[in-house]
Amino acid sequence: MLAMISFVARYLRFYRDEFIDFWEHMTPSEYGLVLIGVFVFGFLLMKSRR
Repeated sequence: MLAMISFVARYLRFYRDEFIDFWEHMTPSEYGLVLIGVFVFGFLLMKSRR
């Protein structure tokens, strides 16, 4: 069980570090795509509320 927890922790740490690296070295166009994605996702969530 401990080996499984260790594996999951290593797996999550890898993706956390990859995301932090991506976020810190994002270009302006990538940042714009993130903002557009958040806008579209939020818009779709609000539309599904009806």
